[in-house]
Amino acid sequence: MVWLRIILFFFIFVSSVNSSELNQQEISYFKIIDLNNDGFVSVEEINQSLDIIFQLIDVNKDQLISLSELEELKEIIEMLQ
Repeated sequence: MVWLRIILFFFIFVSSVNSSELNQQEISYFKIIDLNNDGFVSVEEINQSLDIIFQLIDVNKDQLISLSELEELKEIIEMLQ
């Protein structure tokens, strides 16, 4: 589970490795994960955020994420962009 958290964290924050400045989307992700809005992200906030994200992706609530659930999430994200 720890590796899943690390992978999801980097998936969220490392979308552009060539840029030295954060883009607006990356800043938005930071603000979403900064649950107490103190301008810092703690390990607890990362864990809580990833738990929330996992629950949102796990549509059938079986504590497993399937490829179809990921595909559905991708479609939703593309519609929102």
